[in-house]
Amino acid sequence: MCFLIKKIKTVITVLYISIFLVILPYKNLLATEIHVGVASNFLIPMNFIKKTFENKNNIKVFLSSGSSGSLYSQIINGAPLDIFLSADQELPKKLENTSKGIKGTRFTYAIGKLLLFSTNEELFNFTFPNIILSKKIKYIGLGNPKYVPYGKAAKEVLKSLNILNVLEKKLVLSKNVNQVFLMNYFGNLDIGFIAKSDFIIKNKKGKVWDIPQNLYSPIKQDAILLKNGEKKSEARIFLKFLSSKKVKDKLISLGYIVN
Repeated sequence: MCFLIKKIKTVITVLYISIFLVILPYKNLLATEIHVGVASNFLIPMNFIKKTFENKNNIKVFLSSGSSGSLYSQIINGAPLDIFLSADQELPKKLENTSKGIKGTRFTYAIGKLLLFSTNEELFNFTFPNIILSKKIKYIGLGNPKYVPYGKAAKEVLKSLNILNVLEKKLVLSKNVNQVFLMNYFGNLDIGFIAKSDFIIKNKKGKVWDIPQNLYSPIKQDAILLKNGEKKSEARIFLKFLSSKKVKDKLISLGYIVN
């Protein structure tokens, strides 16, 4: 009798393992993936969103990061991205007018804030905008306005203050806004125009000056579904998650404005 019971248990165990091994491949087949192009200034928040999303869904998110302008060029030239998270509205709008972007899917996921940043203690007593005109300043960093929305906003500030021409020789253009922060942080620049989120997330030293909003256009950051992801339900699930309260609360804590 004991031998029979033992044999039955062995059969049940083997049967259970067999069923598990049959189900496992099908479970893995359900694990799909999406590819997202994300502006450099949003990469750290995006890593939080990616982790949270992947934990909630059986969907893997792969990220490609760079300036909004460079990502746009890659998309136009056939990069296999499903979603584009730009640091502006202009480039996603352009994609809507091409076969690369899906009309009706574009929305503003965050509004960025521009700050002036320095780690040079000799400058800490200055106020804005006087600090920009200080003779102590030799190098002013900003993202290249041609490709970097935060750089474009910084140029607007200098134009609004009527000092762009005066400072032109002092301007150091970077390929993205993160680079401006790092160059300031390590003392390669005297001051620089950075994203508020970078200061909140990365900073352990230095000082920032708020820049009045009336000096530059709102930095509305738009997301759009791309042609490559049009038939992927997973891409639409991700875009819906991007608009969730959990994500919005996180973005607010990182210095962004959300609608």
